[in-house]
Amino acid sequence: MKANPDGDVDVPGAPYDTFRYPACPHCLENPPILKDGSQSIVEVDHEGAWKATSTAGILKPAVVMFGESINAQVKEAAEKAIDDSGRLLVLGTSLATYSAWRLARRAQERGMPIAVLNLGGVRGEETFFENLPGGQTGEYGVRAELGTDIVLPALVDQLNRIGFTSKKDISTPYEERQKNSSMFKDMLS
Repeated sequence: MKANPDGDVDVPGAPYDTFRYPACPHCLENPPILKDGSQSIVEVDHEGAWKATSTAGILKPAVVMFGESINAQVKEAAEKAIDDSGRLLVLGTSLATYSAWRLARRAQERGMPIAVLNLGGVRGEETFFENLPGGQTGEYGVRAELGTDIVLPALVDQLNRIGFTSKKDISTPYEERQKNSSMFKDMLS
């Protein structure tokens, strides 16, 4: 087997037409009306897998695939999350999709510290780190090639140490820029 960077696995001798997909639970309960006005059919086998005799109802994950557009409400919510944050932590992504890269660039344009941790290259990473002040020790940004299995436990420990308990504890941008500003540096030490 070969594991790809996105976590997908190539299984030799297992053609895609043998893959089984879950049915959309909502469509299973309330089959949608098709464009021609007829009632769709959503059927599952004895294990709950979607049957090819169905005319609708494959469950699609809430993931935007390459080439697809992001729902306007999702885009606005993501931009608001960036605007309401004081720093950005990017874990395990190359930022290859424009949508993801655009959000990181938005944070950078607002002067937020950015930490990027990814095994391998990151799209346009020089954009995020080329103008950092000399001698900075992580308070303005960090770029490291570390796995999330190493970083996430340390991040949780650091958040617990500083007393972070809920969204209400998040500072608004620029208010307390230096408060806990060494988090990225401490997390990696």
